[in-house]
Amino acid sequence: MEQSPVDSTLSIFDRFAEEGPARLISDLGNPLLMPPAVIVGACILLGQSLITTFQVTGTAVICYSVLPFLLTLFLFRRGIIHSLDLPLRKTRTVLYAFSIVSAAIASLVIYQLIPALHFFIFVLSLIFLANLTISFLLNLRWKVSVHSASVAVAGTVYYIMSLWGVTEYHFITLILSLIHLLLLLPVMMWARYHLSVHSLTELFGGATAGILLTIIELIIFTNIW
Repeated sequence: MEQSPVDSTLSIFDRFAEEGPARLISDLGNPLLMPPAVIVGACILLGQSLITTFQVTGTAVICYSVLPFLLTLFLFRRGIIHSLDLPLRKTRTVLYAFSIVSAAIASLVIYQLIPALHFFIFVLSLIFLANLTISFLLNLRWKVSVHSASVAVAGTVYYIMSLWGVTEYHFITLILSLIHLLLLLPVMMWARYHLSVHSLTELFGGATAGILLTIIELIIFTNIW
């Protein structure tokens, strides 16, 4: 059952005061921030040059974070959505569709950087694009936690990087994976449940989908390309 939207008349400070650490955790772990964070981490672990890292990160921030956030803010200001948490499933459709287009642009730009870029970074962009597309299709019938899914995706990416030997920093990459999957994911699930944005089923569904889809997509994309 979908939750009612959060009162949009509350100021940011009122919301933090009322919702406490759960609000801070939820906002810091916003799904719009996760793809750029993962790409930066991957660039560092793969030993990419500063210029290449800057180019890829800039593309990721614009396409995965800034543009979708501006659309969300526009929809909020126009009264089309009543909470930036998007607790109602049907209000997420437009944002998903827009994010898919924006992610596709990111993949095209990143593909052009391949001569100076580790190919795994491009694969990551395809994973973000595929996950958004699948999330869009799932959202037509079911609501799952994108916050939980995004943390699970990050942890799975780092684990696969360590398992496959993509990076020479195996131990650090494995630690990053365990931090995401065993610490950040449970904390995020608690925060979203505490805010009454998701049910436990939606939270576990998002986390499970994030892990399984990422593994499948990594296998497929690395073999195709």
